[in-house]
This record gives sequence, structure tokens and C-alpha cells, in this order.
Amino acid sequence: MKRLLPFILICGQCLFFAVTAVSQDTETTTKTNRAIRVTTALNHLTVLEFQEPVTLVAAGGTDFQIERQENKVFVKPLKSGVATNLFVWTASRRFNYELEPAGEVKDMNFAIDNSVTASKPAADPQAQLDQLADMMLTRAFLGAEPIDNTRISVAKHSVAVRIEQVFHTKNSLYVHYSIENRGKTPYHVAAPSAYQLQVTNSSISLPVLEHRQLDAQTIKKLGDLKELALPIGHAESKPEDLDPGESASGVVAIRRDLNSPVVLQLVFDANIKAVLVL
Repeated sequence: MKRLLPFILICGQCLFFAVTAVSQDTETTTKTNRAIRVTTALNHLTVLEFQEPVTLVAAGGTDFQIERQENKVFVKPLKSGVATNLFVWTASRRFNYELEPAGEVKDMNFAIDNSVTASKPAADPQAQLDQLADMMLTRAFLGAEPIDNTRISVAKHSVAVRIEQVFHTKNSLYVHYSIENRGKTPYHVAAPSAYQLQVTNSSISLPVLEHRQLDAQTIKKLGDLKELALPIGHAESKPEDLDPGESASGVVAIRRDLNSPVVLQLVFDANIKAVLVL
């Protein structure tokens, strides 16, 4: 669990800041263009009734007599052959109407009841981010695959890399590693390069080596190897600078969907590499 925790924290932190940046740059605009059509008749009233008090009304012209009282609006056409629009505001929302030219009494709207749907509370951005972080961390706990690195020996006066876990998403592979400085001088942990090693003339079956970090002797048994560079989406280690005797944890995100079995190599510098089979 201790080995898994740095991996989850780093991935969760990267996702959190990415989503926060997106949420700050995104604006939501709601357009309400739907108008309720109202058919009227001369010398007759049409009543618009609401479930809460009316606070304001506004019409596009003066050819209709419009009055409001408590939760009702009364509409009466003054001329034939004219139309206009009408806005009604209540405590919680706005209603849009199109007042059609006065027509036959048998076709008019005598009363229109307008329901007021309770507005949903605004989404809490922090709660959304917390839910996203919960989902990501849960998937990391459940989906992280341990890598067997017990065959990797650490020579004196050198820097050693061990692959701890890997975590797959739909289009990325996250590799969690630990790095230890057993040398006599400080070591800076640079972002590694990643390569897929294409294997030919191997004397050992790749499926047997799945989820294992390979030592130098096993790598020789793979035969001729051809490097195919893989795109790096993100890389991070904590800390980045190691004094002699210190160690660090890091994560590198590879933007590629890799199908098993595949041989993967991380290269930190010419002498510090790690090879594993997924």
C-alpha cells in the first residue's frame, strides 16, 4: 500500500489541477427562446395565472391592455389584426408569450395556467471536483497492477530504478517507479523517455514475463531489439534531486494504448534504464 500511495497521489493531483483549469475557463450560457402562443378575441379577457406572485410585465406594443394583480396577468386586445410579444417575471423565472391577433371567440385562450418548476440548485464546483477525484482514486486503487521487480539487484555506487505498478486508462499507461541513489554524488531525476521494444529471435516467451521488470540477463534472451519511441504526456517525481542514499517516487504517463504482451523501456540517461513486460 505504501508503494501504491505516491502513484495515486501524483495522478490524482494532476487530474485535479487539469479539471480545475478547465472549469475556470468554461462558461455556461442558457438560451430561452421558446414563446407560449396566446390567442385572444376582441372585448374578451385572457387570464394568465401563475403559482407565485407576478413581479413585472412588459409588452412589445400598446395594442393590448395588460394588467397584473398578485399571481395573475389580464390580457385584452384593443385592436384587430395586430400582434406583439409579452414578458412576465415571477420570483423564480421569466415567461415568454406571443400575443396573436384577435380572432374568433371560439378559438381564443380564456385562461392559461403556468407552472413554475423549482430551479435546481447550482452545482457546487468543489463537490464536482471531489467526486471526480474520488472516482479517479478509486479506479487507481482497484486497477493498479503490481510489477514484480524482485530480480532487480542494486549495485553499489549506482542509481537503480524499480517499476512498482502500472495503471491503464482508455488511451494512457501510467507507470509508477521508485529510484534510489546509491552513488557518491547528487543525482537529478529527469523525465524519462519511453520506448516500445520490438522483439525478434527471442529465446524466451513474452507471456511468461508479463508484469515483470527484467534484469540484464533476461533482456539478453530477448534477442535483437528495435526501439520505437512512445509519446510522454506527463512525468513527475518527488523529490527531483537526490543526495547519496536518498530515494524518490515518480510517475510517467505514456499516451498510447499498448496491447499485451509488450516490452516497455524507460530511459533516464545512458546508464539508467528499466525494462518491463506488460
